Amino acid sequence: MHVPCVLFYPLKYSTLAKISNIHEQLEQSLSKFLTHVYPASGRFASNGQSINCHDEGVLYIKAKVDSQFCDFLTDAQKDIDLALIFCPNMNRNDSNLSITPLVVVQVTEFACGTGLALSVSSEHEVIDGFTALKFIYEWSKVSKMGINIHPDKINCFTFDNFGTIFPPTNYNHLLKRVKSPRDDHYHDFAEMVARRFVINQFMISKLRENVGVVYLRPSRVELVIAFLWRALINVYRRKNNGRLRPCLLSIPVNLRGKIDFPRYENSFGNFHIEVSVKFIPGETGMELQDILLLIKDVIQNTNISFVKSSDDIYSLASKFHEEIQEWEENEQVDVCMASSLCRFPINEADFGWGKPCLLSLGLRRSDMFWLYDTPCGTGIIVQADLKKDYMDIFGCDKDVLSFICDE
Repeated sequence: MHVPCVLFYPLKYSTLAKISNIHEQLEQSLSKFLTHVYPASGRFASNGQSINCHDEGVLYIKAKVDSQFCDFLTDAQKDIDLALIFCPNMNRNDSNLSITPLVVVQVTEFACGTGLALSVSSEHEVIDGFTALKFIYEWSKVSKMGINIHPDKINCFTFDNFGTIFPPTNYNHLLKRVKSPRDDHYHDFAEMVARRFVINQFMISKLRENVGVVYLRPSRVELVIAFLWRALINVYRRKNNGRLRPCLLSIPVNLRGKIDFPRYENSFGNFHIEVSVKFIPGETGMELQDILLLIKDVIQNTNISFVKSSDDIYSLASKFHEEIQEWEENEQVDVCMASSLCRFPINEADFGWGKPCLLSLGLRRSDMFWLYDTPCGTGIIVQADLKKDYMDIFGCDKDVLSFICDE
């Protein structure tokens, strides 16, 4: 599926005289950048298992809205779902993927040139979060510095021979085994809503104090994910008449730097695994420390597994997918996801007219937490995508209210 990222930029009249100049700057810089990221211009082969790089290009859409940018920002602070209006309408043709662009860009102009929305939607099967956000950031540098920027200034991706990781034999068997566990879960969507919260540095420190165990030394991301998941498990319990049920938390983990292949740290593509953290009532307590320990142990063991399995990463990845699929197919299990984009430089994506003042991520298709840095880099912004009735409970949870605030 295509996953969008939308960035919103205020424009000053002194910045650029006409919106046409902005489009020219974006199009020229994108064309320049794509010469360094050529797979993004390709299309799926007919078998869906490789990319034909025949320079078909990315789809670039120009759009306009009648509202003023400041009015939209005021409304979006209350309802971040308004950002979905600015995502390109991708009617993906599953029967003929060879005609579907891997990347779609939509640039929407607000009334009187007061601002713009830049949406980059990418095919997740080919482009993971690391690739998508690095794509946007590196493109922004080319736009700001001009198309005559020296190639050495573009911190581009690597396109090495992945045969050392992915065996060239028996592809059909392996690809079938690692089919995404969610392929069959995105047809009947419940009513989903999104809400944005901020957990600032002070509140993160307060969470650490509440954990109270020095030897854990949790990262701020681990701490926040544990806090959010615990609150959501309580929501599930209330929806289930007070009974705790098993819950699966899926955490995408970037494999770059996790295995003994240093040259793949900037690799283009989809090089992540979804780690499954399983909460089982009676085995794991409901204190924040219990949830945190569970998450840390699973992620640490996963990292160790990949370090030791450098020769058979593909088979190990399929094992993780199978575990997730088995749990997701159980109707007695609650399923959610938390994806951290912290330390990605998305807040620094300056195309020449300043940094974004608002960001929206992803689709509203499952219970999900997106995490990314506050502009100062010390706090964490949370975009929570939840079923509407779950959000009504989550937003009123006393622990949630005590540690987070609306942005």
